[in-house]
Amino acid sequence: MKREFIVDYPSRIDEFAYEKGISKKSLKVIKMKGDILVNGIHQTVRYVLKEGDVVTFCYPQEENHITPENLPLNIVYEDSYLLIIYKSKGMPCIPTRGHPHHTLANALTYYFQKIQLSSTIHFVNRLDRETEGLMMVAKYRHIHDIMCKDMQHIYRKYTAHVEGKVESGTIDLPIYREDKQMKRIVDERGKPSTTHYHCLQYKDQTSFIECQLETGRTHQIRVHLSAIGHPLVGDSLYGQCQGEFDLKSVMIAFVHPVTQQIITLRKKECIL
Repeated sequence: MKREFIVDYPSRIDEFAYEKGISKKSLKVIKMKGDILVNGIHQTVRYVLKEGDVVTFCYPQEENHITPENLPLNIVYEDSYLLIIYKSKGMPCIPTRGHPHHTLANALTYYFQKIQLSSTIHFVNRLDRETEGLMMVAKYRHIHDIMCKDMQHIYRKYTAHVEGKVESGTIDLPIYREDKQMKRIVDERGKPSTTHYHCLQYKDQTSFIECQLETGRTHQIRVHLSAIGHPLVGDSLYGQCQGEFDLKSVMIAFVHPVTQQIITLRKKECIL
């Protein structure tokens, strides 16, 4: 896979790559296993481009070392570049020491082999193991780079039941992970995080809310709602109530990175 650009102002290749949405991780892979061409000639990332140069980033063939598993996979949308999956509750996204098998990545690896797609698994957004709903998967590294350049351009909505009565508002608090703990906290050392929320229904001391994310931090909704005194019902990690929480990713809307079409997918369109 190649990405080709015409240079419109002088710049080092690495700086130019970052501006075009190629991540540092991807650029490193291109340097090590692919190639960078300027007007058809190999160059290093330190080379200074001139106006009118044609620079080509050659991505290497991807290798997937995840074990394939024939697991149910609910594909809501698919084209040559992207997949939208409805992940079931209780399924981890990637293999870990605690959950080495039966993950979404295992299922996708099996599916990629079935359709003869040589690619690693590129999650554009991830969901906690106990969160269900819509997830975006890029089929190629360069599509992943484009989609992740600015996550605010991916419109995402979630629903959940939270404790107490809430109205509407915005939570703008930094989220921090300390000493590799699973639990995140609100702390000034953390990354900027923004969650918009709106109450859809209030009944029996419980609010059914809808959330829109501007950022995609791990446990963001759970941390933010707990921080304002309204943890998710059943969330024992961020609240006092035992049980299971019902956080769902119910909508994704985005501009397609290739066709530039606006694509909107909602939970009600899924076959569950």
